[in-house]
Amino acid sequence: MAASALYTFGYEGLTIEAFIERLKQARVQLIVDVRELPLSRKKGFSKTAFREALAAAGIAYEHRAALGCPKPVRDRYKADGDWQAYTKGCHFLNC
Repeated sequence: MAASALYTFGYEGLTIEAFIERLKQARVQLIVDVRELPLSRKKGFSKTAFREALAAAGIAYEHRAALGCPKPVRDRYKADGDWQAYTKGCHFLNC
């Protein structure tokens, strides 16, 4: 079995094409989308369009909102900026 790596990628400032190119360069084979609501104002980054663009590039897509940070924790961080409290509340950081 080959070794696997876990990456986090943001898409701010990127087109869908540039984002996918970055994934290809990193040899990403699967995107796990942890957004609670996989919607975006940016063209190509909402769930269906995103999944289709990734599939066309040979990259698998899974939506797993439960792995993301819960909304109450995100809201609290927006209000108080307490990074320690934020990281304690995020499931993916408590694995």
